[in-house]
Amino acid sequence: MTPSDKLREIAEKHKFGYQGYVDHVVSEYTALISENYVEKAKYDEAVRHRDELREALIDMVSQFAYRGTYEGRENLHTGGLSALESAFDALGLSDPITILDFDAAIKNTDG
Repeated sequence: MTPSDKLREIAEKHKFGYQGYVDHVVSEYTALISENYVEKAKYDEAVRHRDELREALIDMVSQFAYRGTYEGRENLHTGGLSALESAFDALGLSDPITILDFDAAIKNTDG
């Protein structure tokens, strides 16, 4: 049974009264499904994976980024290492970034 068939069955079971309306509802839900709709469980799993990867990148930057001082402020920078550059980009961080700005950026995007 296709998603359209299942939705039509549900709509007809509840008898909205107007076949045109039923057809419209089925059409709208079918369009929604065909536009990359995913089950909530799959969406939740993808969000969990995203959050885990983000935490891994934060840990990577915290542990491996080079530390320095510029104009009296401690900062983190990539030192030109491509893996760190990718992590900075993925997290939306500037290179270099002050420790205070790093902490604020991470705090602003916490789940």
